[in-house]
Amino acid sequence: MPATSRDEPVGPILSRVTNRPASKETHPASSRARGRTASAAELRKCLASAPAPYLAGALENAELGPDEVLLLLRNRAAPAALLARIGGNGEWTRLHEVKCGLVRHFNTPPAIARGLARHLYSRDLAEIAEDVRVRPAVRRQAEESLKADVEEMALGEKVSLARRCSGALIGALRDSTEAAVLRALLGNGRFVEADAVRIASGAKTPGDVLRTLAEDPSWGVRRAVRLALLRNPRTPVPSALRLIRGMSRRDLVRLAEDREAPRIVRVGAERRLADGPGG
Repeated sequence: MPATSRDEPVGPILSRVTNRPASKETHPASSRARGRTASAAELRKCLASAPAPYLAGALENAELGPDEVLLLLRNRAAPAALLARIGGNGEWTRLHEVKCGLVRHFNTPPAIARGLARHLYSRDLAEIAEDVRVRPAVRRQAEESLKADVEEMALGEKVSLARRCSGALIGALRDSTEAAVLRALLGNGRFVEADAVRIASGAKTPGDVLRTLAEDPSWGVRRAVRLALLRNPRTPVPSALRLIRGMSRRDLVRLAEDREAPRIVRVGAERRLADGPGG
């Protein structure tokens, strides 16, 4: 390494050691100034990954418009104070995309995020409720808002929500009497056996959904689901008789003695027991 003078500036020394040019932004003030004077093109290039001082300068830049604000909201390093300034700007928060970006950002002050979440669409709330990058308190509010609004949603909205919603929202939808909603729940990756049992035992579950559940390759083979279906008088008789054929002797005895089970199920269980193991 070549000798250096004690008085030589550090920047050139680092440049020689690393083979990189010395940084021109060694102080937050210079970064802020650059953000304040940047062109619209530079803002669009830098905002999504720039440091906090640059972002603070950008907020004072006349070139900053809605598109640039959306890019800034993608920057996970944006500090709470800066996000609060954006949240307090009525011109920007009139835009749906800006409201969504603020609610989704982990650093947005919770009071601002929760306030803006009240003005979002159900599809936005569904995405927020399952987004682990969003503050837990905001996700819970999104879930509660969806629960409160679910009865007023159009059928298409409920079906879309059922396909992807969180476990807490599955609990709000599984008592639905709308077959399309319940079928959509069956394909939700967060749907669990307890949900299937709840639908299988529902006093208002449509018969065609009970038939679908009985024939489902994932849920129709589970003992708890099968027993719930057999005890439900709304389960179509052909489906119930098919289920009986796959029950264990212990469960057949219980069904034959269960006074609350439909009579056709009790009789079918008794006949299956009389036929013996090979019957």
